[in-house]
Amino acid sequence: MSDTIRLTGVRADGTHGVLDFEHARPQPFVVDAVLHVDLTRAGHTDDLNDTVNYGLVAERIVEIIHGPHVDLIERLAARIADAILAQHPLVTAVDVTVHKPNAPISVPFADVAVSISRTRDDMDRVISDQDRERDLSPTSAHVHHAVIAMGGNIGNVAATLRAAVAEIDGLDGTQVVGISPLVRTAAWGMADDTPDFLNAVIEITTTQSAAELLDKLQSIETAHGRTRESHWSSRTLDLDIIDYDGIVSDDPHLTLPHPRAWQRAFVLAPWHALDPTAVLAGRHGGAVADLLAVAPDRNDVRDADDTWMTGDQFSSDNGTADRNSTDHSDIAQQQPTFRTAIVSMDSTSTEAETLFRAAIVALDSVPGTQVDGISPLYHVANIDGPDAMAAVLQLTTNLGARDLIGVLNGIEHSHNAPSTGIRQLDLDLIDMDGVTANEPDCRVPWPSARTHAAVLAPWLDMDPNATLGRDPVSFLLATAPDADRVGLISDNWIIGGTL
Repeated sequence: MSDTIRLTGVRADGTHGVLDFEHARPQPFVVDAVLHVDLTRAGHTDDLNDTVNYGLVAERIVEIIHGPHVDLIERLAARIADAILAQHPLVTAVDVTVHKPNAPISVPFADVAVSISRTRDDMDRVISDQDRERDLSPTSAHVHHAVIAMGGNIGNVAATLRAAVAEIDGLDGTQVVGISPLVRTAAWGMADDTPDFLNAVIEITTTQSAAELLDKLQSIETAHGRTRESHWSSRTLDLDIIDYDGIVSDDPHLTLPHPRAWQRAFVLAPWHALDPTAVLAGRHGGAVADLLAVAPDRNDVRDADDTWMTGDQFSSDNGTADRNSTDHSDIAQQQPTFRTAIVSMDSTSTEAETLFRAAIVALDSVPGTQVDGISPLYHVANIDGPDAMAAVLQLTTNLGARDLIGVLNGIEHSHNAPSTGIRQLDLDLIDMDGVTANEPDCRVPWPSARTHAAVLAPWLDMDPNATLGRDPVSFLLATAPDADRVGLISDNWIIGGTL
């Protein structure tokens, strides 16, 4: 006899599907899950620890729907099933159905659904050659999600780790999407005078296969002086793939998940800090929070810095942190730092939408830069010239303000004709978190933005809580002298192109 816990109608929006517009525009997904679990003990003890917390199951389903894009709902269903089995050891099998009620089908229909069943034995089975060819081959074009552990104890480790983050972000088809705080651990089992290790975890999305990614990470290690004479030794940089799409594989070249991650607090602690709901797949897997609570070295991990990516410097012997304040006025000297930036786009061209889309593609392809937000498209009525179109972007970038302005100028020039004086595309850096500069070629925030409705209106539509300096953008727009000359054209204009 099999007892079950049944969840039906768990609903969330995600960007899953084969078509290009499905990668950018969220649509609803509905999930039903049947958990097979022995409830005999829970029926007698009335103790939550003897059953499965279905609230946590529902939250995990929503997180996966909100998570990295997959093309097929078959893959989405498999990720949900694997996560439930990994996070809840009492579950012996699970049936998952994923509904896609708004699937792009040209004929009337009521629903599209995929149902799969997985057992705990399935989790521990080595993936087949066919699966490995699909998920690990160099020709795979799918976007994958990976967790990478970083560490070192020789030299200026924090600076090395910052450089490695930027280099990983610069790999083809790869974007860093999460960076943990830095933790410090003693060099256990090594000589007493061995410097402490600094460790962090990052999450990435990538089109690289797992094997390709491993090769690239090892090349980055080598470039930073990593040698491999001894497994247990000091090192300048250590990069390990901890998880790759939740795949379980005993491939001797790359075992997934990392075979010792489940008992290493210096991996689990920063990973948990980055994602409190993280789950490690595999035979020894489970919720990272639970694994951390019983890790043998959990008491040896100390917080080092949760702002280490902003450029604070650590001493070369890794003793105590030397947190000298960063001088943001010297933009050119900033260390690689991930910041949020706001960029305005303006054009009087009849091809403004096409120019804007091309600029977005160009910006998103710059290493260390990702377009996170795109505003609606606005019409701007100009009194002393032709009407224009305007939009605003939100970026995450590790470029300094001056470098980003240089990139924007380069994109502008590729579309403008300087000899004729015609500016078909105008790109301006409006604001950048933590940066204030007033130099001829680098002014942040952009001086006229506070009174320019063509910037404020689309920015407010993109982020209703946006502020410029200490002032809400909503207030600035209400007082802008040209507020009556801007009007919304489209809030889904980006989907109409070939981006």
